[in-house]
Amino acid sequence: VVGMTRSQWRSEGKLRSLGVDNSFEEFALAIHVYTLEEPNVYAVLNQVMFSPDRRVQGGGISEALQACVPYIRFLNEALQQLPERFVYRGRVYRGVKWVFPSPERHDPVAYFKAGATIMWYEFKSTSTSNEVMSSDNFCGHQAGPRTIFFINAVRGYRIADFSFFGNEEEVLFPPLTQLRVM
Repeated sequence: VVGMTRSQWRSEGKLRSLGVDNSFEEFALAIHVYTLEEPNVYAVLNQVMFSPDRRVQGGGISEALQACVPYIRFLNEALQQLPERFVYRGRVYRGVKWVFPSPERHDPVAYFKAGATIMWYEFKSTSTSNEVMSSDNFCGHQAGPRTIFFINAVRGYRIADFSFFGNEEEVLFPPLTQLRVM
């Protein structure tokens, strides 16, 4: 997959057309791989990063997380190396199939108290499009309440130009992003 993408991008002059130096190619491919459905890198990576088992007794990190650390660091570096025009500030949306605090009593406004800080331990995908985040892919296929968050981003990364799903208008946040409930 990576080899085909690399060849296609080179033949199309994709990075050059985006105003990105060819030395950014490996970073761009790391972002692209993160967005693939097959293999589903983002799901596996984020599951390991979010898992309560990510820490082991004595303060270390789990073997599963340790195996992911090189890619996590590289992907994080890729985001940081993006030119400033890929940095996004503004409204984004995050749709989830979960309800807060429970399906029987869905009340996210009461659950997320104003002034509280929330930390995302893993990479998080958002979109500038509410319609994208309202879709079954993000909010689930079953009927019932769902949650769509709107976030006023201070620093996210527009990755649509590198994504397998460029039409999702994706803005990616790195691990350990902190959000304040308004």
